[in-house]
Amino acid sequence: MYSLYSSLIINISLLVLIATLLTKITFVKQAMAEEHAYRTMDQLILVVIFGGFCIFSTCSGVRVNGAIQNTRVLGALAAGLLGGPMVGMGAAVIGAVHRFLYDPTGFTSLACAMSTLFEGAIGSFVWLIFKRRERKQTTLSLFLITAFAECSQMGFILAIARPFSDALALVKVIAVPMTLVNSLGMILFFSVFDEVFTSQDLLAANKIRLALTIADECIPYIQKTARTRSDYDAMAEIIKKYANCNGVLFLERDGKTGLNDTKLVIPPELFLELCEENKSVAFCRVTDKKDVNYRYLRRYSAFGAPLTQGKVIWAYLVIFLPRQVLSTQAEMDFLEGFAKFFSTNYELAQAEKQKKLRQRAEYQALQSQINPHFLFNSLNTISFFCREKPERARELLLALSVYFRNTLEATDAYMIPLEKELAHVKAYLELEEARFEERLTVKINVDPDSCGGEQKKEVLVPTLILQPIVENAVKHGAMKREHGVVTITGRFEEPGYSVVVTDNGPGLSPQALENFRQRKKEGKYGLQNVDARMRSIYGENSGLFIDTGEDGTRVTMHFYKEPAYQTDADKKLRTGKDDRR
Repeated sequence: MYSLYSSLIINISLLVLIATLLTKITFVKQAMAEEHAYRTMDQLILVVIFGGFCIFSTCSGVRVNGAIQNTRVLGALAAGLLGGPMVGMGAAVIGAVHRFLYDPTGFTSLACAMSTLFEGAIGSFVWLIFKRRERKQTTLSLFLITAFAECSQMGFILAIARPFSDALALVKVIAVPMTLVNSLGMILFFSVFDEVFTSQDLLAANKIRLALTIADECIPYIQKTARTRSDYDAMAEIIKKYANCNGVLFLERDGKTGLNDTKLVIPPELFLELCEENKSVAFCRVTDKKDVNYRYLRRYSAFGAPLTQGKVIWAYLVIFLPRQVLSTQAEMDFLEGFAKFFSTNYELAQAEKQKKLRQRAEYQALQSQINPHFLFNSLNTISFFCREKPERARELLLALSVYFRNTLEATDAYMIPLEKELAHVKAYLELEEARFEERLTVKINVDPDSCGGEQKKEVLVPTLILQPIVENAVKHGAMKREHGVVTITGRFEEPGYSVVVTDNGPGLSPQALENFRQRKKEGKYGLQNVDARMRSIYGENSGLFIDTGEDGTRVTMHFYKEPAYQTDADKKLRTGKDDRR
């Protein structure tokens, strides 16, 4: 009896030693990683490993009463418990076939082969239950599951092996040692592989801590509202220093243009999945191209995550690591954590920039619009109509009242309904039409659904955003002609609403247009101010779109349904729950 226990203990010790050595190999750790649980190649690797354990257990077993006492249950059962149905049943088939062929004339060969398949099925079934309930194996559960599997094996021997008297005598000898020792051995054997998952959890936690450390050093560059290539270079060096990666690349939205100075260029097709899914992905594909950048990708893995402002993706962060990383999920957690921190601080910086731009816009609006010249011109026009057309004079007084009231109330809101912004613009245009009479024609064609009914609250625009564009169209466009025409059109275009302001003036000068595109604030910069506000609110891919020529200027503005940044008050206004008076 002592030799039975000692042989089982020696077998289990050898299995634990082999398992410990295997878990030191990188590709074995990768195969056991949770994120690789459904990858066919990794599952095949685990099938071979645990099938090998089953074969080793059979070969190293001790013959007792014409049968083989062994620890095969550890390989078949652990395969299912750790790897799931495919791994469990794959290893069980290997173990069962080998056991039958190892001693085909033995009276327990068929029974042991059947029990090995059953043990793989037990492990797979338990894996499914624990996976669905998101629970982990405990010491007690492992002991009880293994004991049940061993009792089942004894049942197979009694049910299949013949003669029955020999089967019963065998079970009386091996039942207790195999059930007790193998159940305890499963706890030790399982703990070796469980350490792989524990080390991966620790690695993931360390990666998250590392992301915060990197982000902390990058904050001075992240919070800049306008970053230069040298800023991106500095952040790339910080990431490389701490993350021990082989390369860092900031890419613009198209996935082609690098924001930092690097010789690494990722083929655009590798970004197809990232661009379509708007999520973080790991690029580990190998290409047959011969240029230096493709050769670089054959040696390293590329991990990419989007940098966002609200729901708008404006760039991508990509890091390069050796092909054989311990845990893909840990690397992705690190990259996503840093990307989210980067995006959050970028949004905060843009919000602060928007606040300053808004304050300056309000101040300039009050200075340029509530001024003696505009007020004098308006009152002079109204006085002209007082004797000849008193009703018209009354309409113009109401328009002047609406205009100044909206201007003064603009400081109370960040986003307002398009209807209110248009009322402000219409009041201004009505006064200008009266002043210039036949010289100015105004046409307003805005989708009626945007200014009434259920659609009213769906179209919100930044306060005082249209006024500078319309005023510019009148003063510097239409009124430069003998007969000026200003047209305002609006329509729904997914994912929001578009407003187009057109005039028939001589167009912007090449220098003014170049200053606008280069964002040079030389002379008057009303267009740059509005463009900066639009980009800050709706993302870097937004802004003013200007077409100009000798026949006039066309300015297009896109107002999206979900701004990249909005306050709680704006959200209340959007949902119709604004309590302001």
